[in-house]
Amino acid sequence: MQRGGNEQGTTPPRFSEALFEEFHAETFRSVWLLAWRLCRDPTEADDVCQVAYLAVYRYWVDDRLREEPRRLLFRVAQRTAIDSVRRRERRSRLSELLRGASQPADELGLELKEALSKLKPEDRALLLLQAEGGFDYKELAAIYARSVASIRSRLYRARKALAREIRR
Repeated sequence: MQRGGNEQGTTPPRFSEALFEEFHAETFRSVWLLAWRLCRDPTEADDVCQVAYLAVYRYWVDDRLREEPRRLLFRVAQRTAIDSVRRRERRSRLSELLRGASQPADELGLELKEALSKLKPEDRALLLLQAEGGFDYKELAAIYARSVASIRSRLYRARKALAREIRR
């Protein structure tokens, strides 16, 4: 496959199904290995690849590709893999919290449910969307039609309020 979109500002080649298939065949192994090395999970690596190739495909088909497709592919794959790992770690931390190191799971679960019920409904929904839904700040900002900074601030205050309620 001829590469286009280099540093000198040339445009990428026009999209065609055959060109995309060739691009996929040339790059899949290295993209999948990158995703696997970051995620350490073959299923997550498959998901990362799917997201990355879909992003490149959409940009290329819509003629919005302004750089070499390979560069975009690896950038999207890297960011998606990192987000995936972060989501997994958040879920793991939440599971550990819910299991509770010093309390039985049922007792901690009731305590957490009680504390959540005392929060404002907006704060409770935001915390649950992030913890259970695995949404990141950007996704939550889109859901609530707010800025990422606003969502971070609201989550910070909601976590503080939840910690206060749990301590009581």
